[in-house]
Amino acid sequence: AMAPGGGSEWGLGRGQGLKQVVRERVLGEMIGASVGALGEDEWALLLVDDTTTKVLSATCTVSDLVEKRVSLVENISKKRQPLPNMTAVYFISPEEESVKRLINDFPAKEQPMYKKACVFFSSQLPKAELERVKRASTLIERLAALKEINLEFLVLDSRTFSTGTPQALHNIFSESAKPSGTYDSEISCIVKRLASLFSSLKEFPTIRFKVGKPPQDSDPAGSSERALLPQRVAVQLHSELLQMQSNAKALPASETCELLIVDRGVDPVSPIIHEWTYECMCHDLLDVNNNVFKYAVDTNSGQEEEREVILGEQDPIWVELRHKHIAEASLLLNEKLNYFKNANRLAHHKSRDLPQDQVDTSDLRQMVEALPQYREQLKRLNLHVHVATTLNAKAKAMGLHDIGKLEQDLVYGNATSKEVIKLLGAHPEMSSEDKIRILMCYVATHPEKLDNNRRLQWMKLAKLSAEDMNAINNLEYLGVNVSKRSSSKREMSFVGRKKKRSIRKEHDAVEGEEQWQLSRFQPILYDLLEDMLKGELSQDDYPYVSAPSTTQPRRNSQINVELSVRKNRSNLQKAGESLGGGGNAGTSTIGDAASLQSKPFIVFIIGGMTRSEMRVAHKMSIHRSSNILLGSTSVENPNDFLRQINSLMNL
Repeated sequence: AMAPGGGSEWGLGRGQGLKQVVRERVLGEMIGASVGALGEDEWALLLVDDTTTKVLSATCTVSDLVEKRVSLVENISKKRQPLPNMTAVYFISPEEESVKRLINDFPAKEQPMYKKACVFFSSQLPKAELERVKRASTLIERLAALKEINLEFLVLDSRTFSTGTPQALHNIFSESAKPSGTYDSEISCIVKRLASLFSSLKEFPTIRFKVGKPPQDSDPAGSSERALLPQRVAVQLHSELLQMQSNAKALPASETCELLIVDRGVDPVSPIIHEWTYECMCHDLLDVNNNVFKYAVDTNSGQEEEREVILGEQDPIWVELRHKHIAEASLLLNEKLNYFKNANRLAHHKSRDLPQDQVDTSDLRQMVEALPQYREQLKRLNLHVHVATTLNAKAKAMGLHDIGKLEQDLVYGNATSKEVIKLLGAHPEMSSEDKIRILMCYVATHPEKLDNNRRLQWMKLAKLSAEDMNAINNLEYLGVNVSKRSSSKREMSFVGRKKKRSIRKEHDAVEGEEQWQLSRFQPILYDLLEDMLKGELSQDDYPYVSAPSTTQPRRNSQINVELSVRKNRSNLQKAGESLGGGGNAGTSTIGDAASLQSKPFIVFIIGGMTRSEMRVAHKMSIHRSSNILLGSTSVENPNDFLRQINSLMNL
């Protein structure tokens, strides 16, 4: 029988970020255990497939692997040189093709590729594939380990994850999606990868799901199936986890955390509205691919040099700025630049003004040792100054302040089609994408406003194509009533006169944070999490798959250390915090570290999540001293989301 991966301690992820949990599983449980069984001077190689490459690259660097005596990482699907004197660690998915290549590495009548094999499957191995492995006698002879490690989700940062299924929106929400083939396999993949999250965290969840609205005759085909998506995923996941729970006690016997499953239709506005925080604007307005940002700088020689940088938690300035409003981020960068210049000037004068015999040698040594660090800090600081300057310039050139104000007014019931018409007339240079996003905000918050006549009027007024209007209409597939459902006797004026009631609650600024202009908007996720944390989430709208077996203990009330610490620091101290070595890159703040110890509250969004929702998970974890995790099938920037929405039904 195959051994399940992992130990017996429940709540493994508490006190750590998600990334740290996965790192320890990969580097300790898998590679550390395999290489540790070898001789002191022996190294191993690591074999991965396309699925596990993504899991690995999201959490480990090449130097991490080298430290664990891994000399080479290769893809199992590629042609490789035999290394018959080395042990191979296989981290592969249990797909037929990967299992076949594993077996072919150890042929019966030829020299095997490797001396020994330590095999770790990223999820449960189907019985048919297990039988194939058992029949591979040469492989069995050289097998040092065979485990299902259950690790197939992708870590995005310390609090967010993805199932790495970016086609989910198209495959299970589109006009052509039906419960068979691609549709079923997509859901199975999501469930399997979600299950691997709980296996890694050693948590067993109470599972709740969003109830879909009853379908109407005028809804697009397949609406009833789409309405049942969260329930379907929830029920299948519960079944999968029960099976894992009974398998050698791989999970706790009773519920230890809470999971809420919703779909993208719960908040169709978040993916399209212009957000004004640093991270959201980077991914909306800059060309950032897989968190890599490429930019050009002028060198001392007058040449232009292209550079690239990863925008991630390894950079302490990024961690400090990412969830701040662009205005606050810009001010903070100026403070940091001044702090940096003052600190350098002080060091320079200290060494220059004193007589040679009075210069403290330890001070000199510290200054010399600090030079490379200062250069690196200045380079990082200059990068973010460049990014913030670029974002502010783009926002101004694109007229985004006017657009952003209208979007937020629409969402909170302070604007109608009249204001939309006025803005479109005032900004004829506006891009098609921005026009589509404004109209999507309008139809998502003002239901049943379009009929064929109105569509033609908007097309003409906004100078949009039929394909552009199709993207707007496709919000129907997320449950938005874009089109009129029944004829009305009242006169249909093109310009709306009636002020609409807001469908969202407005929230006050969090204590200690200034309410910046254009920072009114909060994703619906904020309200869902508030209700979850208070135990007030409606059981009618969000029922349990299976009622909790025991009464869930209330969270311990914890003092928010982070906020009280923040109030006692000067601006200069704050500015120097992520420059002068005040904490490791990627570590949590004090309040966040405390919250990681508590029971996890997890929300999973089918159909893609946004960076504004990721921000909510991080900030509420700190301000509510709660352990919040957020996951989705993928993370989408606005333009990617528009492309996906357009594909749900083609003209």
